[in-house]
Amino acid sequence: MDMDFHTKLKNAEFWFTQASQMFEASKALFNSMTSKDSSDELRVGAHKGSLFLLGIATENAFKGVLAFKEELKIENERLKPITPKGVSPHDLEWLSEKIGHTFSEKEIELFKRLSVYTIWAGKYGTPLKKSEFLKDKGALFQSESDYDVISDVISRLKIEAGFNKNSGWPSLRS
Repeated sequence: MDMDFHTKLKNAEFWFTQASQMFEASKALFNSMTSKDSSDELRVGAHKGSLFLLGIATENAFKGVLAFKEELKIENERLKPITPKGVSPHDLEWLSEKIGHTFSEKEIELFKRLSVYTIWAGKYGTPLKKSEFLKDKGALFQSESDYDVISDVISRLKIEAGFNKNSGWPSLRS
């Protein structure tokens, strides 16, 4: 069956598929970074890229919950922005509040750190705003436990978005 644009945007299953793919790609980059044969450029690039992809995986999971709650809207044949003016659509702390799920302090701190990568550090060598440069000092680090935290978050959100371990995803909405 060929899926149309609206079906893919409105169904949590597709957002969580993307979240899982980005999560796995992030882990692969992290593993290449930790190889003793890695060059400095590969290690730094893999560090930034792996956290960027981990953040994008998290963002997709949050948007999967919003799709399940029918809070994602299409306007002029594109996803309507959900963040208020001045808030990045990649701000994971804001998105975590938007979905209304309770997260631990450790998870929220990780969302803040991953947002640094989804907003700028995964794409640019320096932020595009001086305020971000000053605010984000000290947030450019990575821990292997980040993967355990985000894996758990994605698993919990997947269930919240209608996934059943026995029967899978609910029927698609069009």
